[in-house]
Amino acid sequence: MWVGDNLLEMMNGQLDAFLPMNGQLDTALAWASQMIFAMQIAAVVIGLLVCFLGLKLIRVLSAISGLAVGAVLGTAAAFGFRFSGTMIPVTILVCAVVVAVLAVGIRKMGVFFVIFLYTAGIVLSLNIPQPMILLIACGAAALLAAVLSMIWTDPVVVVITGISGGLSAGISAAALLGMDDNILFRYGIGAVLALLGILTQFMIQSRKIGKKEKVYASQMRNQVSRESEVEKARRILEDDEEEDEESDIKTAKSIRKTKAGRKKKVSKKVSAKSVKSDDMEEDDDITIINEDL
Repeated sequence: MWVGDNLLEMMNGQLDAFLPMNGQLDTALAWASQMIFAMQIAAVVIGLLVCFLGLKLIRVLSAISGLAVGAVLGTAAAFGFRFSGTMIPVTILVCAVVVAVLAVGIRKMGVFFVIFLYTAGIVLSLNIPQPMILLIACGAAALLAAVLSMIWTDPVVVVITGISGGLSAGISAAALLGMDDNILFRYGIGAVLALLGILTQFMIQSRKIGKKEKVYASQMRNQVSRESEVEKARRILEDDEEEDEESDIKTAKSIRKTKAGRKKKVSKKVSAKSVKSDDMEEDDDITIINEDL
């Protein structure tokens, strides 16, 4: 009996010690479920933003992708050079910041990282059962899409961000609704959202291009109007110069006419004086002859 009583006391003590641990476990599970719920809501919101505004958010996405790529490169460098201690996180942090700054500053580099990572995420979300086939398909598709983004930047960014954001929002929404096991529902929502997001982004891009064309057209009209005004001013100046030249020619002609008239008057006066002198000489000759007679 004594042994049995001792065993019962020990079991009761263990149960009393386990009950607080069980309460802590329930608290931890509740906190984890709340965190998962919050992360799913955040995934839906971020997915919708990427789906409908991926091209507009390309700088932000480039910075995030640059951080991810830089962290991977920093980790590889730290373990490749066999760093230890604080050198490992410092190397990872420095590489992440440097690559993120380069990705934001160099648009093509940022677009390459964004398209590569988002395409890889799209392929991974397909849940292909064979890991080797999944990795090969993931790498090949991501590399191909990233190379195509260097040629057709805006269209590839619109398509990839639309598909990636739509799938992310659709899968997270299905999980929130408790229908993540329904593949048709999960990927159906993602496909609808992806289609709507791609159409929306192309509409936004076309409006942006239209605004740029309007601004360019207005600038060209202003330039043409300025050139026409300059041409009008030049013609006015040329007309004024021609009028001045004509007035100078007229004044020169009038001066010549006045000079010619004066010369004629002077010549007439001179001829009249010569005639008078001739008449007077004849009269003198006549008077002399009369006197001789």
